[in-house]
Parts: sequence; structure tokens; C-alpha cells
Amino acid sequence: MSNVNLKMVRSLCAGALCATAANLYGETMIYSHPERISTKSKNWEFIEGGKEKETYNPAEGYYPNKGGKFVGPKIVVDKGEYTFFRLTFSAQMAEEGYWVVFFYDKEDNPIVADVYSSIYPSKDKMNYDCVVYGRAGMKSLQPLFQSKSEINVSDLKIERISFAAAADWCDQQYAGVPPLKFTPPAERMALLPKTKEAFKSGKPWRVVMLGDSIINDTFNSNFQALLKRDYPASNLEIICSVRGGTGCWHYQTPENFKTYVTDLKPDLLIIGGISHKSDAPAVASVIAQAQKYGCEIMLMTGPMAADWREYDKSAPALALSEQEWKGHPFIKELKAVANNANVEFFDMQTPWHEYLGASKKPWQWFHRDRVHANDRGKQILGRMLTAYLAP
Repeated sequence: MSNVNLKMVRSLCAGALCATAANLYGETMIYSHPERISTKSKNWEFIEGGKEKETYNPAEGYYPNKGGKFVGPKIVVDKGEYTFFRLTFSAQMAEEGYWVVFFYDKEDNPIVADVYSSIYPSKDKMNYDCVVYGRAGMKSLQPLFQSKSEINVSDLKIERISFAAAADWCDQQYAGVPPLKFTPPAERMALLPKTKEAFKSGKPWRVVMLGDSIINDTFNSNFQALLKRDYPASNLEIICSVRGGTGCWHYQTPENFKTYVTDLKPDLLIIGGISHKSDAPAVASVIAQAQKYGCEIMLMTGPMAADWREYDKSAPALALSEQEWKGHPFIKELKAVANNANVEFFDMQTPWHEYLGASKKPWQWFHRDRVHANDRGKQILGRMLTAYLAP
């Protein structure tokens, strides 16, 4: 890994410790652990990784076992909703590991929408700089570090940061990946007139993103900061409503639609992900219920998923040649659903896979596991969504 890439290895993480009189738009240190995290560290616990090949995570579904983990304290946050936090630390792991943030509500129940991203294998310690967006309804958050190999993490610091600082962080991440060549359609947002006006006027506006772990990764791109930069007067509450491996086949039932949509009172509902099981009628059902509720709606196709490019399995770290994506028939079905319902439609799948095929980066360079994005991949997802919603 080059020195440039080492500098650009960053992530997205949240934090806060009883933030007394914290300035929502300043930088406030709220947690610090300068020593190496170990079994002797106060309020940190090591949990052995199970022997099962796959484990279940509410936000991801069933995916390969990620190994043992150091679980940190639940850190109480004052007014952490819809704000940004920066987490910095040093780490060295022989195998790929993960930094993680879990969130908890006011009743200390876990919030499904978590944050997972990569810690890259290295012989020497590497410095990480991570930013996350505070969840709706959160009271506390909990940092974790996980790997199948020895976990060597130290110099952990968490601070509250401004939207401007979070946008600058996004720019730094984006500088370390191939530029995105994506021009959104000129007619975009034509079917979202109230949302467009609210973005400009500063009217309070609740945006609910519904779907699976891919929607969760898109949410974790920190596009919220870029959107705030584009619409400085905006007053947005952006909410991630997800369940791992889950699509509209689940959300269409009245009880689930109530829990995942209407209880969150969206002004704009964004439906996305890759877990609809090609069930176009289920997607249409969710849209119909949302139209009856009265919010504006945007339907998106799902980016990410498996890295489909051909590569040398004996040397997966080698750069690849440019490759062409063949497309997916479900895109046309979803577009037809959106057209029939007269709702906004954004195909994220095509520009993502075209970007991936043209990137020439090594296989899985944008992934943290077989289908999910690391911070490189997340930044591209966030840039696409921001470009589509930009003035």
C-alpha cells in the first residue's frame, strides 16, 4: 500500500461522552483512551469470536464471521442526533479488521443502523480518521474493534465536529479514490418539488432512507455534510430505517410499514438497497402506502453488492484492467414501478458498476467484505446521491 493510500485510509465513526454544554457546530473532545486497548482497559471488554462461519448482524444480515472484538463503553451523548462525530485512532492488524459503532436509544435499546468499516492489514501502525452522523433517537454510542487476528488499537479519541469539518473530511476521502464521472439527469427532482423547496428554504424536513445494509452504507457515507454545504439554509433530519438483507417484501406488510416508515413521519421517503428479491409488486405496494401517507418518494436501485470483475485469484491485490458491466434486468422493472406511480427514480446501480469497472483498482478495493462498502466505496455512494440531490 503506497504512502498516499496510507494517508487516505480513513473511515466514519461516531462518539461522545456526556457532552456537557457541547457546541453543535464546534469541536469538542468527548472521549479519550491514549493507551493500547486491552483486557485491562477500563470499561472495555474482549469477546471471543465464535467458531461459526457466518454470524447474524441486524443491520447486515448473515455474513462471514468477523472474529473477536473489543467492545467499549456506552458513551452518553447530549443532543447527538443529526450531528457529526470524529473518531481517530492508531491500529495494526495482520488481517483485515473493522472499526464499529453501535448506537442505543433513550431506553438503552440498540438502534439497528450501525457503522462498520475497514481496518486494513499492515505490519506497522496506521492512523485512522473516521466520521459518523448521529442517529435519530440516540442516547449513547459504543465503539468496537474487531478482527480474526490480534487487535492492536491505541490513541483513541472522539470529538464532536461541525458539518463543515465533516464535509472537509469527505473531500479528503474523495481525494484518495478515482474521480467519479457521473452527471445526474437534468430532470432530477422534478417529482420532489416540496423537498427541493425545503432544502432551499430551511423548512424542517425529515428524510427517511428505507432498505437494507446497502442503504445503511450509503447513509454512512456522510453525504449529509455535503448536502448541507450545497444547501446551507437546509434544516434536515436524515433517518436510516433498515434491517439487514431486507427489502420491500418485508416492509410492505401494514405492521412493518408502520414501524419502519409512518412511525418515523417522513416528508421524503427514499427506498433503496439490493434486497428486494426482484419483487417489483412489493416495491409498488410500499410506494402506494407511502403515497397514501402523503410524503414525497424517491425509488433508487441498489449499488455495491459483490465485486463482479474478473481477477487473478492468486494475486487479488493486483490492479485490474478496465471491465464492462453487463447491467441488470431488475433496473427496468423498478423504473417501470416508479413511472407507474409517478415518483422520483434514481438508478444508482448503473453509475456505481460503471465506476467500478472503469476504476482499475484491485478486486474488493472498495469493499470491506463480499458485498459491503469500506470508506472508499461509501464515499462514491455519497457523492452519487449528493450529486443527484444537488441544486
